[in-house]
Amino acid sequence: MKFALRDSWLRLVAVVVVLAAAVAFVASAQAGRSGGVRLMVRSTKYGRALFGPTGKVLYVFGPDRRNRSHCYGVCAAAWPPLLTKAKPVAGLGVKAKLLGTTRRRNGRLQVTYNGHPLYYYSADKVGKVMCQHVNMHGGLWLIMKPNGQPNMAMGHGM
Repeated sequence: MKFALRDSWLRLVAVVVVLAAAVAFVASAQAGRSGGVRLMVRSTKYGRALFGPTGKVLYVFGPDRRNRSHCYGVCAAAWPPLLTKAKPVAGLGVKAKLLGTTRRRNGRLQVTYNGHPLYYYSADKVGKVMCQHVNMHGGLWLIMKPNGQPNMAMGHGM
């Protein structure tokens, strides 16, 4: 009788462990498919800066005002906005409390950091900063520091 009870108990524990693992797997898979882009911090020749999930540095545009993009049309073709389908995810060095989104005219969500809409530069290479402190499309383009402030270091320009 003792062995039958112990076997039943062990089977129950095994079922619970398998169910817990299955639930954890499904939850992690759903989190990965949530559509929220992950930002990270990397070092550059201008100091530490935010990078998007493609490995390219992220910029802010001077004419933008708190959570409002002013880069559309030709500007957005050269400086594509960092878009997301869900809440953005803070990777290593990124302050989650500074991450947010703003809705663009077309209804898509653009990622913001400390209220600044974020963009890529279309000609940048992975890991390179090619347009720091450049004046294009009616405003100044700067990389973003992890503390939420634009980096004012002078760049090479174009």
